[in-house]
Amino acid sequence: MAKRKIIDIQIQKRRNNRRSIFLDDGSVFGISEDVFLSIPVQIGDTLTDQKLDDILVADYQQKIMDVALNLLSYRMRSKAELMRRLKRKSFNEDGIYAVMEKLETKGYVDDQKFAGVFAREKVRRKLIGPMALRSEFSVHGLDPDILEHTLKKTYDEFPEHTLMDQLLAKRRVPMNKPLDLKEKKNAVNTLRNKGFSWDRIQEILVKRGNI
Repeated sequence: MAKRKIIDIQIQKRRNNRRSIFLDDGSVFGISEDVFLSIPVQIGDTLTDQKLDDILVADYQQKIMDVALNLLSYRMRSKAELMRRLKRKSFNEDGIYAVMEKLETKGYVDDQKFAGVFAREKVRRKLIGPMALRSEFSVHGLDPDILEHTLKKTYDEFPEHTLMDQLLAKRRVPMNKPLDLKEKKNAVNTLRNKGFSWDRIQEILVKRGNI
């Protein structure tokens, strides 16, 4: 097994959060400050091939971690969405999976928490029903149990009849007044386009005295 000795370590001039490691065979490689601190090396140390490989793998994963944390700094993301974004950066799957495991362990990626925040924001801002919310979630690859739990919890907090009432009030659909055919069609289309089921629409129109 080949061994190489570290003959110098320097902070890089253009990127002071990285260090250059110089070896006695003339080769040089760079690692991040985080990796340098987590896998301490110093001048005079001898690196086996395995040790060198461990350092380079750790540095590669740190690059993935830095990109992931930057993406998460803008907003919460589901595990599936974050993995897609990392794959677009051409990182390999082994590195991505290793980083995702660390992020989940630290609580930075949590599909249950993400789903709750995402659902509340969408429903509060857009007044959408379950079918529309389910569609919004379709790109996030959530576990079916998490999705169903989130839908139930969300519409316990934001009852469908309250949301539909708000939408109809915005459209100035009057209370306690039967709607003619055109008015009823417009009201139904408004609610259908927002993702409410026909049964729920019937219920709210009856409750409001519109049919």
